[in-house]
Amino acid sequence: MIVRLGLLGAALALVATTTVASAAPTTLKLAYFGSTRSPTWREVMSPWADDVARDSKGTIKIDKFPGGTLGRNPRVQVKLVMDGVTDLGFFVPSYTPGRFPDTQIMELPGIVNHSLESSIAIWRLYNQGLLRGFDKFKVLMLVTTDPYTIHTKKPVKRIADLKGLKLRAGGPVAGATMKALGAIPVGMPIPAVAQNISKGILDGSAVDWNVLYAFRIVDVARHHYMGLVGTVPIGILMNKAKWNGLPAAAKASFNKHSGEALARRHGISNAGVQKRLGAKTRKDPKHSVIEPSPAAKKQWASIMKPVVSQWAKKHPNGEKLLQTLRNELANIRAGK
Repeated sequence: MIVRLGLLGAALALVATTTVASAAPTTLKLAYFGSTRSPTWREVMSPWADDVARDSKGTIKIDKFPGGTLGRNPRVQVKLVMDGVTDLGFFVPSYTPGRFPDTQIMELPGIVNHSLESSIAIWRLYNQGLLRGFDKFKVLMLVTTDPYTIHTKKPVKRIADLKGLKLRAGGPVAGATMKALGAIPVGMPIPAVAQNISKGILDGSAVDWNVLYAFRIVDVARHHYMGLVGTVPIGILMNKAKWNGLPAAAKASFNKHSGEALARRHGISNAGVQKRLGAKTRKDPKHSVIEPSPAAKKQWASIMKPVVSQWAKKHPNGEKLLQTLRNELANIRAGK
């Protein structure tokens, strides 16, 4: 009897321990190589993580590691996710050349008007299975920046002034765009741009207002030519093994707050950021902002058109991607 009671007590203790263990939330790490001051972190990523954890029914906890705490090099963010250094990681597809070849579609100039429509559009392209390279990941966010414009240390008042300038280009499509404008494209991670403009290695960069301020490029590039080039895709990836091991309630919460819902959240937030920072810059007497004239816009469009057509012809699925993107943009603009 004593032995049976002892065994029963041990069994009950084991059940209690197992119940407590199963009730403990899974802790996930979220990495971001940018600053906590960045609106991408402050207004999108951080509150998104809070919402996901809140609605997971206590199954997950998300620890945040902004500022490059788990790795500062933008080029290794995908590897950090694959290796399990972080469970969730912010990434820029163009920093891993060849892995996500179809996201280049969003870098083409003259296609989109703002990041709300482009963010929804790129998510829909992904959701239709048209973007390669994501099989090993759970994709939670895939969006874009606003269309980039040109920001330089030297004054640029017309397209001809770009000739010979060394401008940072984030990938081959951006490089082709810079070449078409007569500039010299220079590949470089965005965190290094401000320092290299200051040193004279670069003359400027194509960025949007958000990136201009988030990475302190605004301190050294005070001349802004508002000719529109392409956007830059960005997003959040999750280690697929970690995703597969999550409880159903955690997966449901991620799915609720991610995907197209997160694309809209990012786009709405970014629209406000672009408006605020653009207005701030225009009011600053230390800065000059040049809006292209109608004639200059026509010339700009003529220069950009071959960049788009040549990419579509060279890319193995370029024509289909381009037509699908244009169809989705038309749907989005029509409220669909």
